[in-house]
Amino acid sequence: MKILIVDDELSNRMILSAILKKEGYSVVSAVNGQEAIEVFQREEPDLVLMDIMMPVMDGYEATQKIKALSQEKFTPIIFLTAMTDDQALRRCVDVGGDDFLSKPYNKVIIKAKIDALERMSQLYNTVYKQKRELVAHQEHESKEQEVARKVFDSILNPGCLSAENIKLHLSPISLFNGDVVLAAVKPTGGLHVLFGDFTGHGLAASLGALPLSDVFYSMTAKGYSIHDVVREINRKLKHQLPTGMFLAACLVEIDTINNILKYWNGAIPAAWLHKGNSVVELKSRHLPLGILDDSSFSDKVDIIKINDNDKVILSTDGILEAENSSGEMFGVERFTNCLQVNMNNTDSADKDSKIDLFEHILDTLDNFIQGQEQSDDVTLGVISCDMAYINQLASQRGSYKKFVPTHWEFELLFYYDCIKTIDPVPLINQIMGEIQGHQIQQDKLSTVLTELFCNALDHGLLGLDSSIKSSPEGFMQFYTDKEERLNKLDSGSIKISVKNIPNNTGGDLFIIFEDSGQGFDVSSLEKTQTDKESPLFSGRGLSLIKNYCQSVSFNDTGNRVECIYSWSNS
Repeated sequence: MKILIVDDELSNRMILSAILKKEGYSVVSAVNGQEAIEVFQREEPDLVLMDIMMPVMDGYEATQKIKALSQEKFTPIIFLTAMTDDQALRRCVDVGGDDFLSKPYNKVIIKAKIDALERMSQLYNTVYKQKRELVAHQEHESKEQEVARKVFDSILNPGCLSAENIKLHLSPISLFNGDVVLAAVKPTGGLHVLFGDFTGHGLAASLGALPLSDVFYSMTAKGYSIHDVVREINRKLKHQLPTGMFLAACLVEIDTINNILKYWNGAIPAAWLHKGNSVVELKSRHLPLGILDDSSFSDKVDIIKINDNDKVILSTDGILEAENSSGEMFGVERFTNCLQVNMNNTDSADKDSKIDLFEHILDTLDNFIQGQEQSDDVTLGVISCDMAYINQLASQRGSYKKFVPTHWEFELLFYYDCIKTIDPVPLINQIMGEIQGHQIQQDKLSTVLTELFCNALDHGLLGLDSSIKSSPEGFMQFYTDKEERLNKLDSGSIKISVKNIPNNTGGDLFIIFEDSGQGFDVSSLEKTQTDKESPLFSGRGLSLIKNYCQSVSFNDTGNRVECIYSWSNS
């Protein structure tokens, strides 16, 4: 241990030096405060014995400057004094002194005080070293987490969360978030949105989002409906998540072809549809994802008729369970009261006077909690059911690798039991994408394939009558009847043939759908397309097919339809 003696009296320096050297300490000295600072900087002693009254610079000022030079290293300073004045001793402490030595010196007391301060110094410097190591570790971990966060974001957000019709608030309690929000458009122009809340918080809760996003985005891009998506997500999470970890989630599909909202809710408590002058709860009817095995799992979705001005409001339980200073929760009642805004102001011409629903919910929450620290991840989303804008999103999905147009043909035959579990349209899109590239999976083509399959299934195998969709009640009854008849279906098949003939700009697809049903009156269906009194909710599929295809022809019984669809690789 190296000790600096600062005293203008030579005798004092010699006495102290002799005592300290005898005890095995290394000694350096200075004759005044100014010299003490210079020696301190040069020798970096472990302890300083400081006289008070000295020329050039006294001990008070020298002590302050030495303490400033020490920065975060603890260097004890013991004042050497013969003074007994309380104010003078107090000043020694105020300027940074750690102890006193009274003159004349007692070597036993000197040794005891130095040993005590040496132990204190070692403890302080050990803590300081550990603090620096901890700070360095935290900085390193923070950088690694930031890199991981960017990787997570790139994996979880390749969809359309930044779309103008989606307003989103994410407030995690840590860098990684147990809440997850995914959104993507379908090839047919529909929109899929998933709001989920994994058990727990932080990194462990976030890891489950990786297999979740993989299934969600890949199946949506291929055109699968949410009942197929949610079943596959459950299957994958059940297989990959540890016991006790699961995902409360609500999946929503905005179907822009039929103007309907399909949803599957598994334990998300705050899910609503704002319909201008009314609010419909998207009730939870299922267990969270990742709990049940495939045989026990239900992928049944609920269906609601929607309009362009309707809004879907989704939130995880972080908002409902947010507490104010009194420990009172925000709760469902306050949340639903927020949704009553604009109920008496539905005139589209008065848009400027309407209150923004998204901002209104967040402002109400902020006023309630009044700065209280959040105890859970808080996530809120408001999605506008703007059909035209959603279809526009689908057409802007981005460019794909272009393939040279080639000759190819395939035929698929689906029997009744297979039709109950498989949607052929995403499969056909996938096959064509593998053969011809993604530029052939245009939005209009996917719409044509979807309508052709629904025509073969609904009217051919199931014998449903679209005319019952002439009212909102009949519209819902149509889908109820469809589900019941499909479950009871015990025979029948649908054959699908697709052939591509390349040309200078792309190709012509010759598409044939043939079902084994009794068929229907084609002339009566075509008549509804030109009849101004025809039902609002039915008969639109044939119009879409005719608008998008170069030619459409049915056989006499209506159970076989041939279309020519031209596509471009430009």
